[in-house]
Amino acid sequence: MPLYVNAVGAVSAAGIGAENLTKCCPPAEKEMALASSPNRSFRVFLVDRSDPRWNTWMMEPRLRRAGAMAQFFAEAVRQVVENVPEQEKSRIGLIAIFNNGSIGHTVRFVAGYRGQGRRFASPLLFPETVYNAATSHAAAVFGLGGPCSTLVGDESAWIDGIRMARVWLRLGHVSTALVVAAEELTPVTLDAYYSARWLRRKRPFRPAEGSAALLLTAHSHQALFEVQEAPTNLPYRNRQELVRLASALAADLPPNVPAYRTAQASWLGSIERAALRDISLLDPYPYLGEAWAVSAGWHTIRAASLLSERRTEILLPIWGTTHQLSWLQLRRIGSTAGRADASTASAERIEATKTAPSSPFHERGS
Repeated sequence: MPLYVNAVGAVSAAGIGAENLTKCCPPAEKEMALASSPNRSFRVFLVDRSDPRWNTWMMEPRLRRAGAMAQFFAEAVRQVVENVPEQEKSRIGLIAIFNNGSIGHTVRFVAGYRGQGRRFASPLLFPETVYNAATSHAAAVFGLGGPCSTLVGDESAWIDGIRMARVWLRLGHVSTALVVAAEELTPVTLDAYYSARWLRRKRPFRPAEGSAALLLTAHSHQALFEVQEAPTNLPYRNRQELVRLASALAADLPPNVPAYRTAQASWLGSIERAALRDISLLDPYPYLGEAWAVSAGWHTIRAASLLSERRTEILLPIWGTTHQLSWLQLRRIGSTAGRADASTASAERIEATKTAPSSPFHERGS
């Protein structure tokens, strides 16, 4: 069953809205101190909370005690459902994806308990002590009446969310499926990155926060692009197994279709370069940092913006930082081509990757 993207939404250090993901200038980096060592800080990508548009969510009754992650989540949902008629929202299913979300919830809960006493430790006063609180907030605020589910995982959980949406649509459980990922960066999560030895002065790796959302349907009417069915995710347990699976993944990729790189700044960068050495690569947009499934969502929106009449398909490898690997194949609406045929002349495809794209969102560099 074809799967189509009707709307996209995003929040990042580059700004509010998916159009900011394709800016040619990188966002400004900021410093954040470790929770365990306030005198030691690292560069990160943070959402600009001084933007007056965040006042809307700070004043929303349902979110008045919620943290930044829930607000990022709500803003991404708003962007994709703002043009959906109210009567249709009753059949929208919501799939949320988080990784470090619960850490921020727990820290705030413990701080409130220690600072204000046991009577303030009620879940009624600290609604985000439940891991999927942001999912519930968004469903209530926007009146989404379909099923809701929350997934936890690394970047590859983005693929799991899209796969779940496809199943819901195929079974007729929903008319439209909304896949949303969100993350909030705190000093505690920065400590986790530091403990994992990902934060090194000579490495371009930057932790990030924000959200990304796709509105998925089974109909091509008014769609921005198509997401073809992805293969089963490939789980790994160590680096040696990861290298082997990366080679297997590369061998399974459709030939003569350009790929959008997604791991150039993480420890997976060298593995990605080796796996995709025989594939035509597209120049990525400026780096936005690492935010688990949110980053996978940003990459999906960015890669889709490069689709054009001559570049009708793009491969998007999803390198899970801690768990598994997978990939997506994005396709331009109106293309008559199916999965790339091995007999297609590779020279034509490679030449197509050098042509300025006609973006489904706006021209790159505008």
